[in-house]
Amino acid sequence: MEYRIEMPLTAGAEQAWDVLSALPAWPRWTPTVEAIETDLERPAQGAVVRIKQPRRAAVRYLIDLVEPGRRFRWVSDRGGVRQVADHIVVPAADGSCTVVLGFAMTGPFGLLLGVLGAGKIRAMVNAEAAALRAALSPSG
Repeated sequence: MEYRIEMPLTAGAEQAWDVLSALPAWPRWTPTVEAIETDLERPAQGAVVRIKQPRRAAVRYLIDLVEPGRRFRWVSDRGGVRQVADHIVVPAADGSCTVVLGFAMTGPFGLLLGVLGAGKIRAMVNAEAAALRAALSPSG
């Protein structure tokens, strides 16, 4: 199961990255995250974060890819389920940007859980995208 949303924004890439990569601030701007346990201000490759989402047990994610100013990805492997969440900022020539949020669930049990939970997963990624757009709006 894989879901991805591409969201054009009027905000610049630097502004989008500043919000998206400020890990401790996520619970303040997105309803999809109740808490992030980390001593990091920004993503760092090889670091582990613990994320608590509404009505879900907390999950430990390894940040396995960081391209500063552009992209970070975290993964979790447990119990036959691999979860991958990708966060990408693509600058545009006019000074705006597109943010790409992706989530994939694979593995022996991940495929089944992904199919069963596809609607909820899409809703959470969409809610995160909408919250990011609001956080980047002039009144946000």
